[in-house]
Amino acid sequence: MEFKQIKNATLEGTVSIPPSKSVTHRLLMINALSQKSATLVHPLVSEDTMITAEGLRKLGYQINLNEKKATFSGRVTPSDEKVSINVNNSGTSARFLTATAAISRINCLIDGSERMRQRPMKPLLEALISLGANIEHTNGHLPLSIKKSEITGGTVEIDASKSSQFVSALALISPLLPEPVTIRHYNKIASKPYLDLTLSLMQKAGIKMQIKEEEITITGNQSYKPINTKVEGDFSSAGYFLVGAAITGGRVKCKNMNPDSVQGDRVILDILKNCGVKITTHQDYIELQGGSELTGLNMDMQDYPDLVPTVAVLCLFTRGKSCLRNVLILRFKESDRIRAIIENIHRLGGHATLNGADLMIKPGNLKGAELETYSDHRIAMSFAIAGLRIPGIKIINPSCVHKSYPDFWTHLEQLSK
Repeated sequence: MEFKQIKNATLEGTVSIPPSKSVTHRLLMINALSQKSATLVHPLVSEDTMITAEGLRKLGYQINLNEKKATFSGRVTPSDEKVSINVNNSGTSARFLTATAAISRINCLIDGSERMRQRPMKPLLEALISLGANIEHTNGHLPLSIKKSEITGGTVEIDASKSSQFVSALALISPLLPEPVTIRHYNKIASKPYLDLTLSLMQKAGIKMQIKEEEITITGNQSYKPINTKVEGDFSSAGYFLVGAAITGGRVKCKNMNPDSVQGDRVILDILKNCGVKITTHQDYIELQGGSELTGLNMDMQDYPDLVPTVAVLCLFTRGKSCLRNVLILRFKESDRIRAIIENIHRLGGHATLNGADLMIKPGNLKGAELETYSDHRIAMSFAIAGLRIPGIKIINPSCVHKSYPDFWTHLEQLSK
């Protein structure tokens, strides 16, 4: 069994945070759909983004992706043969590529890992079908068979309470349809900042739209302008080291960060400040000085699900109880993250319970343990940070971090003093 022994350490030093996974996914889509030559500098190269790039290539878009840049020729050569795309366990790739395949006028099979076959797709599939897509699915899940069809536009209603990616996927293809598309999303939208990020980047690419509280209307027959830019650092990834320095009394400088980013997980700065941590922001880096006594949290996390494992670990080292509210969306991630967090906190001697939609956490007499990752990158990285303070933590299946942060273990070791 593969595992990683975490050593007790204080985090000290400077780290260049990898590019944003969320931004990279969206810019791969936008630049491909522009059908113009483009260059994306410093994209994230990870399992998930490579899946998106490879899926776009299968659909006929000519893309070359490496750690220095992603280049787009602007040419599209769709296959006459049926193509197969394996999205593994990348929810973003699954949703975005499904929508793109539906307008690509090819025959396509999309499948993924056993876990991805369990993750929700039905609201997106029903919306695409209502617009005219020909999709055969497995009771709202992968695998999917998408056949050549004609989508023109119209109005769709979609339940986005399990993923904002359903709305993002629809929005990304809407400008290319001949008629306007109105997307009405009902129930409280999950992870709304990710949808805001999608719409912001689309507008940057010249797309016209009207945005209301529960409705988005996108004009048809538009063209994307390519976005030639450097991808900013990922706040979800920076969160591991910021929390690590906060709980060990260390000092870290995270480079390649945009303090004015529209990434939702930028809220990690506010969370840490609310705990009593000193943070300073600069033009392209963020610096944190640990050493303060940390206070417990009462925080609504519905818009920031990717931060919940990291913040849950932070709560193990605060004074008093913490409440992370509205976390049920975590059931539908790469693992059942609620179960993963609660079980690992119990293994460490802490206290965690689910009270309705809220995760209640209380520090305890913490001790080392072997911690299961459930093949979930965020569980692995978050609980590795706990090992900086708790002796004897081993992370099972550490290589799962390649999904979003291939250099995580190297960077953690370099900062551990």
